[in-house]
Amino acid sequence: MHSECISIDAGQLILNVRRAKHPISEILDFACRENPKRGFLFVSKILGKHIPVRPSKMRAIYDEFAEYIEPGDDTYVVGMAETATGLGAGIADSLSRRQKPPVYYQHTTRNKLNKPLWLELDEIHSHAVDQLLYEPSPEHLEGIRQAKRLILVDDEISTGRTIKQLAKKLLSNLPYVREIVIVSLVSWLSEDATRVLKNFPVSTRFISLVEGDFSFIPNPEFSAELPPIVDRALAETQALTNVGRFGLLMPYQGSVPDLNVRNSLTVVGDGEHLYLPFLAAERAEAKGLDVLFQSTTRSPIREGQAIKSKLSFSIDERPVKHFIYNLADDPAREVVVLLEDERMRPMHQLARQYPASLRVV
Repeated sequence: MHSECISIDAGQLILNVRRAKHPISEILDFACRENPKRGFLFVSKILGKHIPVRPSKMRAIYDEFAEYIEPGDDTYVVGMAETATGLGAGIADSLSRRQKPPVYYQHTTRNKLNKPLWLELDEIHSHAVDQLLYEPSPEHLEGIRQAKRLILVDDEISTGRTIKQLAKKLLSNLPYVREIVIVSLVSWLSEDATRVLKNFPVSTRFISLVEGDFSFIPNPEFSAELPPIVDRALAETQALTNVGRFGLLMPYQGSVPDLNVRNSLTVVGDGEHLYLPFLAAERAEAKGLDVLFQSTTRSPIREGQAIKSKLSFSIDERPVKHFIYNLADDPAREVVVLLEDERMRPMHQLARQYPASLRVV
């Protein structure tokens, strides 16, 4: 084990790293939340959310996780909204290319839709507490119910409380599951918390790139409040049924935007809509282009440390803001914002800034 002390404006993070498959400096950076519940934020360098990342680097991590998981029985992968929706999909995608039994993917969401609901979760440290998981679509429901392996994916696990909720509720809908695999980029679970999470009626194992624990010493002079325009509620905007909220059979067989771009570019996903924009970015990079991928978010973060720049914008008619961090300020780099529903582009202030960038052939 080795320890590191990280100073941020909100205080000091003391990290005790037990095991690491990569140096922690390659996995994480750090920032301050605009959230009184938790002043610090672990900022992933490989997730493609707050920091731009090359698609090939993201795919290498997906493939690495698929190797650790190993091929197995019929599998159902669930990613946690919003940050891990793309991570979960990528891992499910890479795993599906390694095993013959089917791999299904679905993610939790903060979209309130007129569809049958499987379960609700509350994520108490988040500024947006509620998460939903809908019943899979009819074409995937029976295949998912037959799953013998359940894989739960989050970018970072601190207490395991939300993952425990999810696993417990899902097992009531999945009668044939024989194994649970809990996957994260970083796990800060204590040994006691790990033992509690293993107390399921089926075999449970954990896979992460970094394992350890941490403590936080707050800076008494630092205070944080949620911005008044932050998006805390469940969204009631229309959502598509074929991008992850209602189940996907992997690897994805639908159409992927083929970006007719010759310059270096940044492909931007939107909120929970990460997987298809990633596939578009990966396809563009495979053509030899200089491509970065990142996403917008509803999470308010202070500028400083890992957050070099910050833009806020409206995504629809509601008086709330979403954000994008560290978007490259380079006139030679084209920006492509890929929305889940293109009908929303006239109302989406960020996407509207790039009307000529979305060229799909």
